[in-house]
Amino acid sequence: LEEISMSAEEENELKEIARDPEVDNVLPNSMAPSMFGMERIKESLVLQVFGGEAQVNEDGTRKRGDIHILWMGDPGVAKSQLLHYMSTISPRGRFASGQSASAAGLTAAAVQDAAADGRWTLEAGALVLADLGLAAIDEFDKMNTADRSSMHEAMEQQSISISKAGINASLRTRCAVLAAANPTSGRFEPVSDVPFTSQINLAPPLISRFDIIWLMTDTPDESSDEKIAKHIIQNRSKGKSELLVNDGTIPHPSRDAASQKTAVKVNGKYLILPREVLRKYVAFSKRNFHPKLNDEARAHIVAYYVKTRKQGGDSSDSVAITARSLEALPRLAEASARIRLDNVANVEDEQRAVRWTETWRRDLMGQSLYVTTMACGKTDKVRNQVTIN
Repeated sequence: LEEISMSAEEENELKEIARDPEVDNVLPNSMAPSMFGMERIKESLVLQVFGGEAQVNEDGTRKRGDIHILWMGDPGVAKSQLLHYMSTISPRGRFASGQSASAAGLTAAAVQDAAADGRWTLEAGALVLADLGLAAIDEFDKMNTADRSSMHEAMEQQSISISKAGINASLRTRCAVLAAANPTSGRFEPVSDVPFTSQINLAPPLISRFDIIWLMTDTPDESSDEKIAKHIIQNRSKGKSELLVNDGTIPHPSRDAASQKTAVKVNGKYLILPREVLRKYVAFSKRNFHPKLNDEARAHIVAYYVKTRKQGGDSSDSVAITARSLEALPRLAEASARIRLDNVANVEDEQRAVRWTETWRRDLMGQSLYVTTMACGKTDKVRNQVTIN
């Protein structure tokens, strides 16, 4: 974050943007504006970029503040395109593909340094290089099982323990993870007793480490299909020839956007923030604002957790929410406060966090989402039938 410098005039501009009552709409619209729709997903990406506040307790334990997001989607829903964009918008972003990423490539590799008399040294992987930034991992389900096991510690404890070639070290991976996975059968099967989380090649303990899980299905709809088609064709017509750009015949189309250092108002309102302004907004907020929940927001989160736990009923077989899921709510609320450039996360921020949690849970599993269903790979109906039999 210290690599991004800004003047006093730019800081005043960012404060003015934060005071805009429509800032909650301006920021999602500024995320990959060339990509149509996906309003809810883009809003969650805004929360992920700002992130919560990491906490260190008196006993030395640490609670992460970064928000992890998983996309489970059918092929062709623009997951990879959005992943590439997010790796560039983050102040310290890295992109990796699961098919070509090994555990050493994500964590660290032990190599012999010819310049150091053949002694073994460590070379940082993608997660270590993305420390204090964002790591976008495509084809997350295509990684080898042994390689995926290295993600458990990197995501929750946000560190990597290395024991290679006589080197014992611990490297920090304090980054938000944005991952995408495809269904094993090619497309999701909506009418099935098998939950969506069991239709991808990921273990339940790894899935549980994500704070938000979006289900992105390619469902035909005449109205939305027409809008998407028009948007794609329009973007295609606006593009410039890559051959002419490389030859220097015409300027690169991104230069004009990159050179735009200030946000432009239209009819007194901000519509879309340039990428450079958005990066400075994120850096300024994370550098200067460290929000904490107030008493009322904490009480509301506790009440929501207790109420949701009751949905499982008296049966110990069904658990509606776990403590790990509860820890995601303060992170989302703190990220919401950072968007407003505020040091206090209030009830409105807490309600926003609960609303987003309820939204992705409902989209993913319907009205009766139980963590037990995600862990066992079977719905409550199937489990009850097995128990009765």
